[in-house]
Amino acid sequence: MKFLLSGWVTLLVSSTISLAFPTASNIALLARAGGLDIPDGLSFDEIVRQVQHRRKKRLFVDFLKQPVQVDGVHAWQPPGPNAQRGPCPGLNALANHGYIDRSGVAKFLDVIGVMNDVYGMGVDLATILSVMGTVWTGDPLSLSPGFSLDKSSPQVQNLLGNLLGLLGEPRGIGRSHNWLEADGSMTRNDLYVTGDASTMNMDRFLQLYNRPGEDSDVISTDDALQHAVEMLHQCVANNPYCWAGPFTGAIARNAGVAFALRILSNHSEENPGGIMTKEVLKSFWGVVDNKDGSFQYKRGWERIPKNWFRTPVDYGLVQLNLDLVDWFVQYPELASIGGNTGTVNSFTPVNLTDLSGGLLDAGTLLKGNNLLCFAFQIVKTVSPDSLSPLYSTLAVPLKLLTDALGSALGPLTCPPFEDLTYGGQPVWESLTSIYGGANRAGSPL
Repeated sequence: MKFLLSGWVTLLVSSTISLAFPTASNIALLARAGGLDIPDGLSFDEIVRQVQHRRKKRLFVDFLKQPVQVDGVHAWQPPGPNAQRGPCPGLNALANHGYIDRSGVAKFLDVIGVMNDVYGMGVDLATILSVMGTVWTGDPLSLSPGFSLDKSSPQVQNLLGNLLGLLGEPRGIGRSHNWLEADGSMTRNDLYVTGDASTMNMDRFLQLYNRPGEDSDVISTDDALQHAVEMLHQCVANNPYCWAGPFTGAIARNAGVAFALRILSNHSEENPGGIMTKEVLKSFWGVVDNKDGSFQYKRGWERIPKNWFRTPVDYGLVQLNLDLVDWFVQYPELASIGGNTGTVNSFTPVNLTDLSGGLLDAGTLLKGNNLLCFAFQIVKTVSPDSLSPLYSTLAVPLKLLTDALGSALGPLTCPPFEDLTYGGQPVWESLTSIYGGANRAGSPL
């Protein structure tokens, strides 16, 4: 299957050094190089809307008529010895099929287009995730802004480059615990229990795989949500630093469930919302069959299944918000914000009314767009303190992050949040002093 958007993305990431920084003007120039007529003088959010609009006009593809291409140039290959594969099954599979660089070093602009083309993730959501990956775990100051799917290495350094300003090495998604991925994962360990949050825990996978029982081949929404609740309980019971932050806990961890159910599931005319079968789950999570019928996890071997169809309707921020609100009503524990305080089973919730400046409580959090608005306000509030150990100058990474959030949240109606505090102190200082998980991560996200 050929994706029309991928042409301009390829040109975006292969342009000259003068277009290296992902500013609004440079993104517009790069988009024009890819054949999109972007007017001058647009802001970051306006450029994203223009790209979305032109994409809708140019793509008239019935995604349920033809499966995603997994042969030819996109034939699956196992990762090489120096390739990066981390905790995200979807990104790992894209690298193994050559939709993003097989090295596992993903380019900022490449990820946005490919996540939309191949998986049907909305441009708004893909933009936020790509920006967060680049700013929080990669190198936005590079000649080729992007991030590693797992960790840093000499190869990662060579591929990303650095125009100075980055303190140390880009750490990669695999070292982003309680930034982009969270405690209580569906299939990964808590970092501060095992020291490895990238490698899949086969026991957790089998708990999810076997939840429907032997008589069913389909992992239902309730199966996945009940599993997510159980993983949170395990975190509280076993990890003295278990942390469910306003973003990482309420949004990121549960978004992982949403991406499995809504994006990685197989879609059809009979089931346009997608079905997650056991075979699809095994394929995307890198599990293969042994000759004796047992299963084996092959780290980094995630694969897009044959005859796999992407969602016919893009899954973006609005759809994610609707899912999360619905799930939190059914399973309130999934909306937990707080953490253990140095011992197991010491979970102490964050006072939401205090944290939101009196604007929200447990009831109003789930009304309208309040959930996403609040979570991203936290991101904006704590980012300067959280990013200061990573960069000698915060101007470029902060502008990229705030522009992306502004673009995504612009169409939403959000409460008028002021600078957030907790217990009369700045959020970063207060939450990292109370919760060991936030302190160890260097961020209360």
